[in-house]
Amino acid sequence: LQVASGSLSETVKGGAAAAERDLDRTPNCLCVFDIDRTLTGKQGDTQNCPMNAVTSMWDDGYGGGNATLSPMVVTGIRNTFCDKCYLGICSAGIGNGVGSEWNNYILNHVMRGTVQDAFIRQNPHHYNRYSWGESVHSPYVLGQPDTLKQNSVELIRQWYGRHGVQIDAEEVYFFGDRLENMKPFAEKGMNSRQVSCYSRDPIVRKMPGMVGYCGGAPSEIVRVKGNFECIDQDDLDEAS
Repeated sequence: LQVASGSLSETVKGGAAAAERDLDRTPNCLCVFDIDRTLTGKQGDTQNCPMNAVTSMWDDGYGGGNATLSPMVVTGIRNTFCDKCYLGICSAGIGNGVGSEWNNYILNHVMRGTVQDAFIRQNPHHYNRYSWGESVHSPYVLGQPDTLKQNSVELIRQWYGRHGVQIDAEEVYFFGDRLENMKPFAEKGMNSRQVSCYSRDPIVRKMPGMVGYCGGAPSEIVRVKGNFECIDQDDLDEAS
């Protein structure tokens, strides 16, 4: 086999350039997470949730206790497709309150990924700042009621747009543990997925299964378009 001088290196360089162009064409994406029983699990319970990790920080959610990281957070957002997306929070709860050790930990250590870290370096004045409800001046929203989270997530998408990051609605992915928050995202043309599907709380608010228990699992954080409830989770076999 004879190869003309320089042709192999030129082919390699051409392939690398094509790969870079493909990367440039990849649309921006946005991953938004609920806090309670999505980023967290039942406080203090690693017997029923052996993949969770208990911290020394207080978390007021669902009766309170030591903040306990869900399997997804233990593994890290960096190890999901969301590493390559912009990040946000939309929670009905407030963690342990703005300025608390736990809330600061969420922003400093949980909401981290390659794309988000680069954005923070370019926009440091937006770092470590929460918003409330539909008054959105950062991508981290607390106190937005269930069934209305799609409104705040749309405002987060628009907020990124005002800061130079254009994200199509169809490239927004919301992850949360409560059933009633999934289908409303279809109204905005955004994607949503219920998590903690294999561990549901049997006690909270006397409505068994209303909320998650161990929290989000890495296998549930997938880039699949649509609005998925736990009953739809067979699609994960196709995504994996």
